[in-house]
Amino acid sequence: MSLPSLLTFIPPILIGTLIVHLLWPDRKSPLDLILQLSLGIGLGLGFSSLLYYVYLNLFAGNPYFLYVEIIFLFAVATAAYLKHTKTTYVTFQRPKLSFIQITVLAIALLVTVVSFLGLVNYSRQRAYGDWDAWMIYNRSALFIHRGGEAWQDAFSPGMDLIFHADYPPLLALNIAARWEALNSETTFAPMVLGFLFTLSVLGLCFGALANFKSPGQGSLGLIFLSGVSFFLSEGGRQTADVPLAFFMLASVVFLFFYYREKRVIFMTFAAVMAALAAWTKNEGLLFVFTSAGVLFLTALWKRSFRGPLFYFAGLLLPLILLFHFKTQVAPPSEFAGGGIDVLFQKLIDPARHQLIFNAFKSFFLYSGGWFGIGIYLILVGYYLLFQTRVGENSHAVLISLAILTVQFIGYYLFYLISPYDLNWHIGYSLNRLFVHAYPATVFVILTATRTPEVVFSPETK
Repeated sequence: MSLPSLLTFIPPILIGTLIVHLLWPDRKSPLDLILQLSLGIGLGLGFSSLLYYVYLNLFAGNPYFLYVEIIFLFAVATAAYLKHTKTTYVTFQRPKLSFIQITVLAIALLVTVVSFLGLVNYSRQRAYGDWDAWMIYNRSALFIHRGGEAWQDAFSPGMDLIFHADYPPLLALNIAARWEALNSETTFAPMVLGFLFTLSVLGLCFGALANFKSPGQGSLGLIFLSGVSFFLSEGGRQTADVPLAFFMLASVVFLFFYYREKRVIFMTFAAVMAALAAWTKNEGLLFVFTSAGVLFLTALWKRSFRGPLFYFAGLLLPLILLFHFKTQVAPPSEFAGGGIDVLFQKLIDPARHQLIFNAFKSFFLYSGGWFGIGIYLILVGYYLLFQTRVGENSHAVLISLAILTVQFIGYYLFYLISPYDLNWHIGYSLNRLFVHAYPATVFVILTATRTPEVVFSPETK
């Protein structure tokens, strides 16, 4: 069933890739194809889940969603073809790589292939996914697929909090849509979904760094992503953490394109990706607020609101559907309970502050990296050692780092008001919070540092 499962993902992947091509047709290098395909996979899966949500609200119980996807695919393909006939055909030449670039790329591919094979092996051993996968996302998909007109029971407020029925439905909807197309609840569907998002993160980071810096820097990005197990292993758990990391990275990448080329379509794309992050996981909604807040404050400082206006416009459709889901379908979040007095007491409790601060510090200094050194600390050291001497991409770097910093401040505050035992909550989820921002952090740091081509150039010695 693995091949049929993979084939059912082809329509959304093609839809997303063609949308990216339609709105961003210019390509300067064959490496840009990797960038656009990676963006298209995530965008297509996000669009498919939004479309399926609308379909369920209008035509629940009718198993014809695959035909709706095919109709949309035909429409987007027709639009792309018509636009392509009006533009000049671009002939690509094979990129000429230097010895340094070939060496770094070979190392990156070796690390990536070995790590991904380990990920596949892990997934085969845990076909139903980890705890959150089968208790939240796969469970919701099962209820949607079997529920027919009663699909909203997947998010019933009568469920125990352990099922997290308020969690956004991007993964569950994608899985249920594939099961509907296959007429089979195969475990390969959520498995393939996890692989697709993992590969999209790797391809996006490589392609974007190759576009902004060099193929060698893109290869370095692959090494940083594939060479740390705390990130790549999450792709086989069938949870929403790597998909959320993809959308956060994609949003940041589009912000970089906007600040380099000043095309508002990139700002709109950045917003769409941020909104899809909110459609993926509750932490994604925090990312929407942090990114929108930082961009708004930047606009106030520069007295220019053109970019943020297009950003807010890009947020509209996904957030409207998320608002409908949160208010009409899903139960309230467990963080909403307890009352103002209880929340205030937690916010000023010094013991909670000390526990959370120590956990963050410990992860930053010692976790996720190599030889007992934390991967985030390694990235900071790498930046200090190899930072560019000129302000290359400086504005986008500062904006993105501000967004990611505020995101972690938000995580800190959510731990403060957590309704769970704090020791358990931190131990169970802290590493995944760092996973969310890790690909975006790698991308931002590597855009602000020298490339292997420059570091190992004879002129620099």
